[in-house]
Amino acid sequence: MNRNLKKSIVSILLASVFVFSGCSNQESDEYKKAEESSKVEALSGTLTVSTYYDAVIMNHAQDFMALHPNVKIEMEVPEMGEWDSENLEQYGVRTAIEIMSGNGADLIDLSHFSAYRYAGSELLCNLYDFMDSDPDFDKADYYANIFTAKEIDGALYTMPFYFTYDMMVVSRPLTERLYTNYDALDYEAILDIYESVLSLGLSPEPRILPGIVKEYFFGYEFPAYYDTSTGEAWFDSAKFVEYLEKTNTIITPYDPVNMEWDKTRIAQGNDNFMKSDYVFCGLDVTAIDVYNLLANYANISTPVPIVSSGGDAMFQTMQAEYGIPTSSSNKELAWEFLKFCVEEKSPPDSSDREKAQEYVMNYHTWVPINIKNFYHSFRLQCELDIDMFGDSFQWKEQSPKDGIDEMLALVHEWNLKRNRAESETELWFLIHSDLENYYYYNLATAEETASIIQSRVAAYLGEQR
Repeated sequence: MNRNLKKSIVSILLASVFVFSGCSNQESDEYKKAEESSKVEALSGTLTVSTYYDAVIMNHAQDFMALHPNVKIEMEVPEMGEWDSENLEQYGVRTAIEIMSGNGADLIDLSHFSAYRYAGSELLCNLYDFMDSDPDFDKADYYANIFTAKEIDGALYTMPFYFTYDMMVVSRPLTERLYTNYDALDYEAILDIYESVLSLGLSPEPRILPGIVKEYFFGYEFPAYYDTSTGEAWFDSAKFVEYLEKTNTIITPYDPVNMEWDKTRIAQGNDNFMKSDYVFCGLDVTAIDVYNLLANYANISTPVPIVSSGGDAMFQTMQAEYGIPTSSSNKELAWEFLKFCVEEKSPPDSSDREKAQEYVMNYHTWVPINIKNFYHSFRLQCELDIDMFGDSFQWKEQSPKDGIDEMLALVHEWNLKRNRAESETELWFLIHSDLENYYYYNLATAEETASIIQSRVAAYLGEQR
């Protein structure tokens, strides 16, 4: 019999079964349960996961193993001895060796490191291949703009579990005479506004920003000066020299020897120090900081995200960003666990404070890559904070929980605009001493520092291609 004819007959018979049997929702649900049960039984094997300090991954592993009893997940973490512990840079070197030798774990945390060094050599799997062939994974459920920003030649080699970025607020009393728009702030605007405030001759003279160091804007600005896809770098440009010179004007109590800096920050309704002490103050876009958007502060402007001087909306993925090495013998199982870690998780009720806090901490309080988990976790933390602070300070709304929906919608829009990852820690390992020599020890000019960094980064990019 013709194959297409067979298909047609089967289709007609199946249609008849559904029409005449009146297949109920209950039967459909039972079928789904049977299918899920079959999938649970199908997953088996041992999975190895390597991370430097993602403590939350073990929570996901325990939940996954409880759901799939035939799966065993083993964690590979650095040994932390009393006198000698593996630091992050050493972990990166060891991880690179393991990946390149084909002896790495099935899932490897690359949150501080450059995936492109492995992408060209096909040492990591393209996660889009798993997503596109998995009917249970819908990219629309996630902040796919983060995926796009992480792409290398159209492929995605790492899955960030969550991300964050910085907000900045401006002192109203110190800037009210400047008539400046604060809707978008980059390093140039921040330094220019500060100079304008100083020119007013205020006494005592305000400081610029709690916690600032001369290399504060490194993560925002450096990605514009190198391209991993072509192996090119442009640090020896007049624009980068200008960046070095301008950021060298930053006055900070920090230096590489004492490593001390001002930790003043806005918290629990207190913004009094923004009356005259500081022109700016930074906040993180995290579940534990976002309640500040609901508070009615007297001395600060509405927080806005910081952008790069090129207009890019930067973000960080400094914890829990996993890739699957092509050498893994358990790629499908690794994907199933990876998917499990990021898929929607039903939240507990905020009345159970302990479970609610645990839920939020499973995302390190950052923005979960899954959109619904963002809403769940940030809403939970806001409800917890509102209940804790109560009437201790001024809220924008008489009933502060009424403002949560509008606030979350605003942050969601910010999340969707993230389009470029901040510079990775691996590059910082490479050039931080050169920046210190320029900023703090006056051992090189801006032009010499730019030339040194250009040489280092160009050589580094060349090695990775």
